[in-house]
Amino acid sequence: MSSVYIGLISGTSADAIDAVAVDIDAQGSTTQLATAAIDLPGDLRKKIFEVQSQSNTLQEIGTLDAQLGEAFANAVLQLIETNNINKAEINAIGSHGQTVLHQPDGEFPFTMQLGDPNIIAERTGITTVADLRRRDMAAGGQGAPLVLAFHQAWLGEQQNTAVLNMGGIANITVLADNADEPLLGFDTGPANTLLDAWTRKHLNKPYDENGQWAQQGKVHKPLLESLLKHPYFRQAPPKSADINQFELKWLQNFIRMFDSIAEQDVAATLVEFSVTSIAGAINQWAKETQQVVACGGGCKNKFLMHRLAKQLAPITLHTSNEFGIDVDWVEATAFAWLAYRTLHQQTGNAPRSTGAKGPRILGGIYYAS
Repeated sequence: MSSVYIGLISGTSADAIDAVAVDIDAQGSTTQLATAAIDLPGDLRKKIFEVQSQSNTLQEIGTLDAQLGEAFANAVLQLIETNNINKAEINAIGSHGQTVLHQPDGEFPFTMQLGDPNIIAERTGITTVADLRRRDMAAGGQGAPLVLAFHQAWLGEQQNTAVLNMGGIANITVLADNADEPLLGFDTGPANTLLDAWTRKHLNKPYDENGQWAQQGKVHKPLLESLLKHPYFRQAPPKSADINQFELKWLQNFIRMFDSIAEQDVAATLVEFSVTSIAGAINQWAKETQQVVACGGGCKNKFLMHRLAKQLAPITLHTSNEFGIDVDWVEATAFAWLAYRTLHQQTGNAPRSTGAKGPRILGGIYYAS
């Protein structure tokens, strides 16, 4: 059986589809073969944000699901063509999809990722593994963070280490020494979601490159203190967050409480909000941590990383690049790995962290033919 797998994800910023081809050996170790980041068209991004705001009809949601299925399939085909990959050697695609809503609490918990895997399998001719969150939720878990087991398999030999993934939402994995499952993992709160939304609104840019805009501002301490009172931060793990818990409307309700705040001061405050909530979570729930290995888009924000290193000290801050996987490709690699686990009838969740009743094989399999 071929050992090549493709991982796909579009994060909460919805700026691009990340696609990675990896070789996975019999022990589950991954070797990166090729990568591609395929930009999402502006009109499609707009539709994603509209659906995330929960203001759309079922017709619009269904249409977006199909459109994203086509986009994910095209990303795979582009990855294959650009890198001259033999499609016959690809065993499966692991597709996370595009999260538009995650509601793990309440009487009927659910999560919604769009990007129809039937279309991906049909257009590519490659077996596709998708819908990876809901089995953990059905077993009583949060369904997130989803990549904890991969972090453990990848860096489990590292001692006193936490892996920090900074996408729209930040999550940490507290690794256990040479074990099958991490000690703990949960979403800490926002990483980029509010920063990106504020930048889109005021600069008409997808993100604040290197944090240059935020760096020009000053932290508004009363605003920061108000934001940190969000009830999410008082919850004990297991817990997972949704971007709708930390949206612009929520932020603007607090801004109105104060006299006029400069836009760049709000940006600086949002950086401090992210790093304070991340560092606070690590200091509270992972007291033995000596090093943090960061990955995800937040690592590209030099100002955020500088402030995070200051807040974490004396804990040392590293990036995943130092451990063999570029910060941009850790999540996509994890979904390739989860596809491998599912097809080999191996579990992929981390029940001690998510709160699920036990280990579960994740996702559904959509066969190529």
